[in-house]
Amino acid sequence: MKVNRNAFVSVVALTSVAATNTTIQASEFNGKAILAISDGAMLASGYIDGKLGTRKPDRLTIVSPKHKKVISSLSVSNSVGTWPNIMAISPDGKFAVVTEPWGQPTKDAKEFKEIPKGKSLSLIDLSDLTNPKLIQTIESPFAPSAVDFHPDGNLIAVTFPFKNQLGLYPFQNGKLGKLTTVAVDENISGKKLPLEFKWHPSGKFAAITLAASNRVVFYAYENKNLKQWGDPMVTAPLPGKGQWTKDGKHFMITTITATGDLNQNNYRHNTSLFAVFQFDQDDKPNSPKRRANDRKTTYKSLPIQHSRVSQVPNGMGYVENFAISPDGKWVVGLNMVASWLPKSYTGRTTYSELTLFAFDQENGTLTPHSKTKLDSIFLPQGIVFDKDGSHIAVTSFQHDKKQGGSLNFYKFSPTKKLPFEKEGAAIPLPRGAHFLSKIN
Repeated sequence: MKVNRNAFVSVVALTSVAATNTTIQASEFNGKAILAISDGAMLASGYIDGKLGTRKPDRLTIVSPKHKKVISSLSVSNSVGTWPNIMAISPDGKFAVVTEPWGQPTKDAKEFKEIPKGKSLSLIDLSDLTNPKLIQTIESPFAPSAVDFHPDGNLIAVTFPFKNQLGLYPFQNGKLGKLTTVAVDENISGKKLPLEFKWHPSGKFAAITLAASNRVVFYAYENKNLKQWGDPMVTAPLPGKGQWTKDGKHFMITTITATGDLNQNNYRHNTSLFAVFQFDQDDKPNSPKRRANDRKTTYKSLPIQHSRVSQVPNGMGYVENFAISPDGKWVVGLNMVASWLPKSYTGRTTYSELTLFAFDQENGTLTPHSKTKLDSIFLPQGIVFDKDGSHIAVTSFQHDKKQGGSLNFYKFSPTKKLPFEKEGAAIPLPRGAHFLSKIN
């Protein structure tokens, strides 16, 4: 399988508040806008056979949930060939940054292996959602992947997976400034491949995932630099997408638990995992909580003690993305199942799944709740909750019988036997829809 032998693609191929009672009566997705990113060159089956589709432009599409329609779109180079984290929205909702992990294929390119590595970051003005504008394009020294805005809004961070580096760009007066690079910890041997970067809610820390060495690494942000904070944490194979809880106590990741040259025919035997890490902000080694674990007077506690507090299966298939409800009580995994396999493959499904977990915000444990089948949803990678947690929106990369993608809405009622109920008609999107963000 040609695409899977590419190291980067191998890692990524397998790329009122949330309702806890029955008082929420919202009848539509509550939010100002949903932003969808589409890769116009790829087909869902391209993850298996490596073949590109008929060429379509890469697009940023802006949808009004209230009016149930697309209100604008813009050509923005991007790629599905990574984890779903290639766009970030500024804290004030006025700007977006989109990375280009892989570039644009030539007109005669037939397979993914012919696509060059990307090199650009695109800055988009969202002050008028009906008329978004590309206002700055920066050529980075290496192919950029994950991107995240600092909570203060004055800095963005990106990952450069092929170079095992992180990048920091100042953001002032609506412009991205000069790049500063930071090397991933050299004490971690072998390949690293940083594919996620997330700022801590306080802005004082950050987390990355290292897909090739199965680690989560935490950093402190001091004096405009990143310094490792505590020991790296070991994960299951291929950690990718990560999110902090709102209070910053825990960092949650998904792993697709595959190794080597991914055997796509083995998807029925592959179980994605969620893992939750308790994050330690305190570097004082003699705190009472730690001393309670001492067994000898000569025992010396580590100054910083992160810990993995939960790890649970997330269904058979590949879960590259997930969402945490606004109140922090629920976690939803977006499971591709086998919807992205070519039609000729035995076991291909015409559905995906949502896997729901209850989350204990105090101790970080996840408890399986239910599974909901998503009929006619193929290669879903974009998922967001609305502002009050009563709905989610999910992408379908493409349809079974036609080329376009779609945006699909589901009402969330966790007390019901089936907590996710399809609501309204899907909104058409360009083929290759693979990532969502929102503006409340």
